[in-house]
Amino acid sequence: MRIGIVTAMAEETLPIYRKLGNVAEESAIHGAHVCRIELGANTVYLATCGVGEINAALTAQTLVDLFDVEIMLNFGFVGALNPALGVGELVIADKVCHYQFDTSRIDGTKVGQYLDKDDIYFRLDCALIDAVLAAVGKPLRKVAVASGDLFVASAEKKKELAERFGCDVCEMELAALAIACERNGIPLLSVKVISDKADATAPVSFDEVVRRGIAKYEEILPAVFAAVTGAVKPLPPIKKR
Repeated sequence: MRIGIVTAMAEETLPIYRKLGNVAEESAIHGAHVCRIELGANTVYLATCGVGEINAALTAQTLVDLFDVEIMLNFGFVGALNPALGVGELVIADKVCHYQFDTSRIDGTKVGQYLDKDDIYFRLDCALIDAVLAAVGKPLRKVAVASGDLFVASAEKKKELAERFGCDVCEMELAALAIACERNGIPLLSVKVISDKADATAPVSFDEVVRRGIAKYEEILPAVFAAVTGAVKPLPPIKKR
């Protein structure tokens, strides 16, 4: 199986890089750093895309176009909007809202809602989520993700994203990945670690988590790979014209 993994920052990639090993090739492609990793019958394309929705979308499409990936995984840091979530906790994304998308003045849709959607959310692959939760062997909270090109670090914005959009965490890439994967017919799974509380303390907390290399998702990678390779039927490579 050909598996794409997208992270935004090198600090988010490094724990995965160290855990997987077996790096066969590294290259810079369209601004992203991509490692090809051979894992038995599977090939992993581990890409560091850079921060933000545009970088994430470009990299996701690159992995599809150049490497015919059959599934996309996303790992990284998120801020907690839900007070029940603690720093260092792992969560799994159930749905994501692109909260900065707004055409309401011309078509009357809700802020965050695309015209081809019934509501504001893009939903991640439920079969993958269930397979991973069963394989990991410890509870991971399913969360709704608020995604936009903003590092949230204020109580006002945190309250808006939680109350107006019904989200539990916030970050800056997942909406783009969800759109790219949906349009390419590729399942998407996202596991995140809470790095901060998305308030005035967020910059310090985020920097501390990054500095200490706290990710935790690398600990469950073997279970994640076992789950996703069993849940997704491998496809033949696309013949290039």
